[in-house]
Amino acid sequence: MPKKYRLSGDEIRDLSGKRSHGRLFSMLIAPIDGAHAKCAVVVSKKIAVRAVDRNKIKRRVRSALKKRMRGVQKPVALVLYAKREAKDAKFADVSHDIESLFSKL
Repeated sequence: MPKKYRLSGDEIRDLSGKRSHGRLFSMLIAPIDGAHAKCAVVVSKKIAVRAVDRNKIKRRVRSALKKRMRGVQKPVALVLYAKREAKDAKFADVSHDIESLFSKL
C-alpha cells in the first residue's frame, strides 16, 4: 500500500472514533484531515508470537483492503486490530470478515 494511504504509530494512538467488531477483526473508524482515507493493520504479539505469522495476517488484510479502499470517498482512518482467530484464518475468511465490517458502517 502506498505511503500516503498508511497511518503511522503516532497517528493511530491519537485516534478516537467508532469501533465495529467482527469474528476475526475489530475495526476503528475515525474522521481525519486530508484528501483520502488511510488505514493500518495492528497485530500484537499476544495474537501471533512469531513475526512470520504477524506479517502473514497483515499481508492478507492489506490485500483484502485494496478492493474496499477504492470505494471509501471520505477522509477517514481505518485501523484493523486482529483477534486470535485471525492467525489460522484463510484469505477467504479474512476477506469475508472485512466485508462484513464495512457493511456495518
